[in-house]
Amino acid sequence: MARKTKYFFNPKSLSFERVRDNRSYMLWRAIGFSSLILVLSLLFSALFSRIFANPRERSLMDDNASLRREIKMLDRGVNELEQNLAVLKERDVKIYRAMYEAEPPKPIDYRGADYAELKKLPEGDLIQRIRQKIDRLGKESYAQAVSYETLKRLIRSKESFVNAIPAIQPVSNEDLNQMASGFGYRLDPFYRTFTFHPGMDFTADVGTEVYATGDGIVQKSQDDGWGYGNHVIINHGFGYTTLYGHLSKIAVSSGASIKRGQLVGYVGNTGRSTGPHLHYEVRRGGNPLNPAFFYHHDLTDEQYRRMIEMSSRQTKRFD
Repeated sequence: MARKTKYFFNPKSLSFERVRDNRSYMLWRAIGFSSLILVLSLLFSALFSRIFANPRERSLMDDNASLRREIKMLDRGVNELEQNLAVLKERDVKIYRAMYEAEPPKPIDYRGADYAELKKLPEGDLIQRIRQKIDRLGKESYAQAVSYETLKRLIRSKESFVNAIPAIQPVSNEDLNQMASGFGYRLDPFYRTFTFHPGMDFTADVGTEVYATGDGIVQKSQDDGWGYGNHVIINHGFGYTTLYGHLSKIAVSSGASIKRGQLVGYVGNTGRSTGPHLHYEVRRGGNPLNPAFFYHHDLTDEQYRRMIEMSSRQTKRFD
């Protein structure tokens, strides 16, 4: 059958003219229509396979989704383990260096295995990272266990030294809710400027008991009137001293021998103070040290991590 000839009226020439085929326009129109049909077919196929999948296929898809969620949860769990181990390693190093005058353990030489095959799996990159972390954590945990055994032997060989170290909190503070200001630059409540705070402040009611944190001799027991107010300084030997400031009452006298955990006085608000609290310092060779690193006798690892975190906050000091 012959193809019909089409005409259109041209108002410029005031005559009917023949319609010519625009093959390029027709070609692109056909390609666009075909692409639309292809995309719709793929979407419909995916939707159809999901909605009308048989029970086994649906079960496999659900299992895959659950496995992806479990893998991501496992990654988060491994990250938490990494953080906890980092705290333990830091604590270990602080104990070796600051307390027992020994070299800390050398870092492990970790060289990861070849995990190229894992990348071929679904979520391969994530699985590879988790496997590397787990392998590294295993080696670091073993190295940490060896380090603690070394530390135990060191402690047994230096019993008097260990007893002298200020190793507990000076007030009863198991729930850690009495620490008000940590070590470092803090806002001075009197001058409203950031100045160095050489100790830690513990809030407590007036009359709360204050304890010696290590064995030693009472070096100073007096009232400054301003400054630390009623305060006690204990010389623990080996270069260590501790200071307990702003006491309401002192329970020891200069020159007295004292044991860790023995009562030295009571929390007060004397001297340069804005409220009832204990100002506590640890010094070695006259240089202030962060007291938070010395509470290893009465804090669990989790409590120790919280104490380090709390002591690093930029809070206002009380003195």
